[in-house]
Amino acid sequence: MNLEIFFQLAAILLILAAGPLVIVLLASRSGNL
Repeated sequence: MNLEIFFQLAAILLILAAGPLVIVLLASRSGNL
C-alpha cells in the first residue's frame, strides 16, 4: 500500500469527519436551533 494512497484516504476521512463536527460546533456556539 502506497503512502500517497494512505494519505489521500486519510484526508478524505478527515474531511468527511470534519463536516458534522463543524456543524455541531457552530450549533453549540449559536445555541440550539
